[in-house]
Amino acid sequence: MGTILARKVQVEVPVATDDDAEIILVSDPAITQFPTPNQNPTFGSTNNINQSNGSTPVLTGAAPSNAASDAEILVKADEHWVNSKWRPAMGWLYMATCLFDFILFPILWSILQALTKGSVTIQWQPLTLQGAGLYHIAMGAVLGIAAYGRTKEKIASTG
Repeated sequence: MGTILARKVQVEVPVATDDDAEIILVSDPAITQFPTPNQNPTFGSTNNINQSNGSTPVLTGAAPSNAASDAEILVKADEHWVNSKWRPAMGWLYMATCLFDFILFPILWSILQALTKGSVTIQWQPLTLQGAGLYHIAMGAVLGIAAYGRTKEKIASTG
């Protein structure tokens, strides 16, 4: 029964095609890709793991050469659309709220009064200004902090 081992594309590397060839390749000291028989780790051993003495993990190029060492990473972490679009959505929502509450509804209110009573006697009361305008204060805080955070993210990604 044959054993399939990975190899790098366009690189001349000895590859074992069956168990007998693997034993021959492992015993050859000129080939560093395969561990020698006395270095073969058993299940649960940690003699081939880079271990850190400090609080940071060891992320060095000390890993043995293998088929994936020259591979390009093509996988991008998928980000949910809410995570990337919530700032513009909040801005558009606030702009639509102001447009309706300060421009469209007052005009429609005046037209409705003029059509029903013949004159405009009662002024439109903006709904978002009731309660001391807390809606506008809250939206200003949310949009201001969001813009500040986005600026910090952009500065951190370019520097």
